Amino acid sequence: MRAFLDLDAEGHGLSEALGHDIDLLDRLLGRVLKAQEGERLTELARKLMSSSAPLPGDLLEQIPELSDPATIRQLARAFTVLFQLINTAEQKEIVRVNRERQGTRRESIREAVGQLKASGLSASQVQELINRVEITPTLTAHPTEAKRKAVLDKLQSIALLLAEREGSPSLTGPLDTKGLAVEEIERTLTELWQTDEMRVRSLTVSEEVRNALYFFERTIMEVVPWLHADLAAALSQVYPDHSFEIPTILTYRSWVGGDRDGNPNVTPDETWHALLEHRMLALEVYLSRVEILRREFTQSTKLVPVSDDLLESVDKDRHKLGLRQRDLQRYSQEPYVVKLLGVEERLKQSLACAQAMAVGTSTASFDHAYANPDELLADLRLIQSSLAANLASDVSSSGRLPHLLRQIEAFGFHLATLDVRQHSDEHEKALNEILVAAGVLPSGRTYPDLDEAERIELLSNELCNPRPLLPLDFQGSKQCRSVLDVFHVIRRARRELSPQSIVAYVISMTHGISDVLEVLLLCKEVGLFRITEEGIESEIDVVPLFETIEDLHGCGDLMRKLIANSRYRAHLEARGNLQEVMLGYSDSSKDGGYLAANWALQNTLADLALTSKDTGVPMRLFHGRGGTVGRGGGRANKAILSQPAGSFGGRIRFTEQGEVVSFRYSLPPIAHRHLEQIVSAVLLAASGVGVPNAETQFGDVMRDLEASSREAYRSLVYDDPDFWSFYTQATPIEHISLLPIASRPVYRPGNALSGIDGLRAIPWNFAWVQSRTTLVGWYGMGTALEQYAAGDPGRLETLRTMYRNWPFFQTVVDNAQLELTRSHIPTARMYAARVQPRSLGQRIEATIEDEHARSVHMILKITGQSRLMEKARVVRNTVEFRSPAVMPLSTLQVALMDRWPSLSEEDQAGVWREAMLQTIAGIAAAMQSTG
Repeated sequence: MRAFLDLDAEGHGLSEALGHDIDLLDRLLGRVLKAQEGERLTELARKLMSSSAPLPGDLLEQIPELSDPATIRQLARAFTVLFQLINTAEQKEIVRVNRERQGTRRESIREAVGQLKASGLSASQVQELINRVEITPTLTAHPTEAKRKAVLDKLQSIALLLAEREGSPSLTGPLDTKGLAVEEIERTLTELWQTDEMRVRSLTVSEEVRNALYFFERTIMEVVPWLHADLAAALSQVYPDHSFEIPTILTYRSWVGGDRDGNPNVTPDETWHALLEHRMLALEVYLSRVEILRREFTQSTKLVPVSDDLLESVDKDRHKLGLRQRDLQRYSQEPYVVKLLGVEERLKQSLACAQAMAVGTSTASFDHAYANPDELLADLRLIQSSLAANLASDVSSSGRLPHLLRQIEAFGFHLATLDVRQHSDEHEKALNEILVAAGVLPSGRTYPDLDEAERIELLSNELCNPRPLLPLDFQGSKQCRSVLDVFHVIRRARRELSPQSIVAYVISMTHGISDVLEVLLLCKEVGLFRITEEGIESEIDVVPLFETIEDLHGCGDLMRKLIANSRYRAHLEARGNLQEVMLGYSDSSKDGGYLAANWALQNTLADLALTSKDTGVPMRLFHGRGGTVGRGGGRANKAILSQPAGSFGGRIRFTEQGEVVSFRYSLPPIAHRHLEQIVSAVLLAASGVGVPNAETQFGDVMRDLEASSREAYRSLVYDDPDFWSFYTQATPIEHISLLPIASRPVYRPGNALSGIDGLRAIPWNFAWVQSRTTLVGWYGMGTALEQYAAGDPGRLETLRTMYRNWPFFQTVVDNAQLELTRSHIPTARMYAARVQPRSLGQRIEATIEDEHARSVHMILKITGQSRLMEKARVVRNTVEFRSPAVMPLSTLQVALMDRWPSLSEEDQAGVWREAMLQTIAGIAAAMQSTG
């Protein structure tokens, strides 16, 4: 059969197994395209891949078939599907390689526990360490996954079929199985080709919620118990003479349906329904698992006894739950079955109650629903203890029952705790209305008129006063009601659903103490913060989010002052004396460039650790990392191990976003590997590994590098008056805003295409990835390194020492060289060539290329390599293998950008638009990044 592109994966250094998979998928895609479209798409694709392919400006004229936008769309679709298949094959290869390394896998939990013992930690010290570990990945909705769930399902099926093709013959299939997997892959590819990749409209919030729940149901809920079992097995192997208690160290949170910052579509009602969707999914999963247990736990009292406690519980259920008489008779000698029938009945009532709440009908008839997950756990532990006491300890301690118990402990009935987030400006506007209505402002002044000291004094005084500010008939503006109503939703959710449903409120763009106290005062207004005779009661954590480099540098001092505020300190004591702080990676990088942002964040970690020590208030840091290096992405375990030595106590939160969620969580073994690396890194970092005082030892160097890199970055991005014109012409940012992959607008309210300040960090980065410039992940670094080392061999050796010995600096450099490798200057130059006036495009592109070359040169000098990624050849080879096939998509995209201004509004809204968006989706698949 004729392949689509005849890709030579092995010739680019990829493994034989991966090469065979890619070759098969390339050939099958070619066959499906021939059957569906004839030879035309394959011929066009190969023509664009050839060295004689026309430049974008001549493309649509020199290749007449491309004058038809529908042909361009289909051609871009073919490349998109190809890259989706390559991504799928790579995922399968990751699983294969890691399974081959079973028992010797690096960065595993087993390896970490072994290192803990080798470092001298006793079993009791390891138990103490585990007891303080809290790992909380947090799914966010921006950017939303560019692939539809229907596409994700088909790609997952292809991955499973690739594995099945190599495995043992199925015992459930026909006798003649040769070639069946390949035939099924081809059928799935046909279905995939006939499935429209592009959504007809932007996602709604409820659709985003369901997309996130897809990964919980398919992967996350299954994998979390595996990690705890891995930890138990590792501890048993390394410390065989000690029995450990394994607490639930890994839980999840979500922003999807609760992140209101800049997204007017996330209404209080949407938040409420998101919480109910969470609850219903958790209950549905538990119900299906209990049904399986009921079919398996058929032990008969004729053969083995059960505990008296279990029999007593079964007798109570028989009378209380009204179980069917025929079931009681049929299973009269199988008490585990009867008990699990009772558990099923109560779960069904719990689910029906949640469904009634979702549609707004009465919940009064569900008398036997579980009030909380503790009741469900009690029922299942009763079964577990009876099994353990009656010759079935292996069934009670491993397998499906402890797996389900761990799921319930980790996910409860809330599934994933939902954060609520809002911009600090919105609280200020709402409070101004409230304070005016309450008559507590100084005469003739509004709340925005007050300076920071006056605001703190006013807010602190009101937090001492038990009376509410607002009368019951207060209406307020729509904007004010929206801010207030979400606090009412939080209160309702904590009372009617679960105290774990919402436990934190995140404040975007926190600049001062008043930004935090404002939220506390809004909590007080709805009863989430209460002044009682016994003292303060406070129900949710208030989490400041620091995003700009200036705010990052100042947040340690701000937190000291905040904790010193008597009213806030009372709130902290009511919350268990734990403060969470979120650090924003995306906006800080957009604000000051890659190197400056990374040092600001590292310095902040050290400063906050000192703040915690000085104030006696433990802190949990929440890392707002994006998918790409320019937004704090990269390998999460390396980032954890790069934190200042001694600054990390074991509690950590981090965001999981967009295409990163899809790659890490679409297949359970991939999620397993990702999370074992996280757990391994957390165990080691919490034990105190690292380079002591590195931030002090190398602080002066980093401050020099930060200043010069930030100056270089800002001189281009912010200080050059023509830069915005270059950016909007040399990237597809105008068209990215049309991509229907998220409910959140690309621009901040009122800032559409007005300048970089109004552009969100995600599309800012996404556009640079599309043009293969990847500027956000390296620009300014070459200048900083060169200026520091200029003419001084001793300084160059200092940089080399920092790279060899300091995990933070090594991670920063290695992430930058990854982004430099992913960049492709010939492609970036093609985009820049369309900028008008031409002199502007040539000038700024030359500046970018000079900095690129400077960065490559300095990184090679520091690392001692002859080429980038020399020590990570698999990654480098993968990028180099993809680049030739990305170029046709880039050429098509630039040609479409050139044609765009001459199109009518009707054409821009029709097939031409679909063709443009398909090229964006294709490059995103190739680069594995939507920003």
